[in-house]
Amino acid sequence: MINKIMTSKKSIIGIIPVVIAATMLFSGCGSDTASQTEQTPVSVTVNVAEFTSGQNGLSFPAQVESKHQANLSTIVMGTVTRSTVNVGDKVKKDDVLIRIKDDQIRAQKMQLEANMIQAKANLENTEKNFNRIKNLYADNSATSKELDDIRTMYEGAKANVNALEAGLREVNEMLNYTVIRAPFDGIVTRKFVETGDMASPGHPLLSVSDPNQIKFTASIPEGMIQQVREGMNIKINVSAAGLHQVEATISAVSEAGDRGSRQFAVEAVLSDQVEVSGLKPGMFAEMNVPTEKDNRLYIPKSAVIERGQLTGIYTISDDNVALLRWVKTGNQSGDFIEVISGLKPGEQYVNAPDMNIRQGQLLRVIQ
Repeated sequence: MINKIMTSKKSIIGIIPVVIAATMLFSGCGSDTASQTEQTPVSVTVNVAEFTSGQNGLSFPAQVESKHQANLSTIVMGTVTRSTVNVGDKVKKDDVLIRIKDDQIRAQKMQLEANMIQAKANLENTEKNFNRIKNLYADNSATSKELDDIRTMYEGAKANVNALEAGLREVNEMLNYTVIRAPFDGIVTRKFVETGDMASPGHPLLSVSDPNQIKFTASIPEGMIQQVREGMNIKINVSAAGLHQVEATISAVSEAGDRGSRQFAVEAVLSDQVEVSGLKPGMFAEMNVPTEKDNRLYIPKSAVIERGQLTGIYTISDDNVALLRWVKTGNQSGDFIEVISGLKPGEQYVNAPDMNIRQGQLLRVIQ
């Protein structure tokens, strides 16, 4: 009898843990179901991944420059007496931009002009004597020495006048460099001196460029220069100006590379139909040079999230649940980035996910 009671107690003790475990299991499942039911969906927009028919290409950093730009300087040394423009000012051709003190040069010009009057008078008198002696010599009334002497004096007088004329041309040229004028219509992009500063030969005073005549410059490594040729059609991106994949043409390729960097200078210009009003010299650009045609999958950069060294996107399941998927990205093109692996054409992904989206988050797709 005692043995039966002990056996019954052991059976009951063995059943109790099983019942407790089953109770906890069902309780847990009920909690998960309740939490999923209570979760508030996050509204998102989605895109469908699709191939972009394009070309393999090489991308190079470039810079927006003006085809007409000039660093204005002077050949004289003097104090800047007037500076009429500032950076950003629009100027017209031949507008006076800077004046340099010219008192000494004008004094030198006055001295040369006075010497010129004397030299011309001397030349006129010497020429008369030369003609008179030459006529006398023809009548055998003057010696050859007298003719040679007067000819020497005459040639010397002419040389003196010529030297003074050259000096006056040089002085006038120097005076021209005391008044710095705009070489063409444009804007002032840089200014290096102010009123009262000392202007020196060879040192720039200001820079002027024409913003309506735009070009793009880039440096191409020697290993890739063979894939670039003059006349090639390329694409240009300028994010600051809102330009994406606009048509351009390679206008110049340097035949000699830089000995230090082993890179070659390349220039490109936009097609005639492209609007350039938003472009400004100095902006950063991207030059895309095509190589061979293929299909690539591009998505907006706004769809990409980063977790340390990993790059991912959120896809959406059949029951509208966010699924974090790690992807491998490639080349960038403007506001888009290439997805090499991790996403297939036809799959949906979340565009511009916010901070509220997590793995398993319920989503509400809006149009």
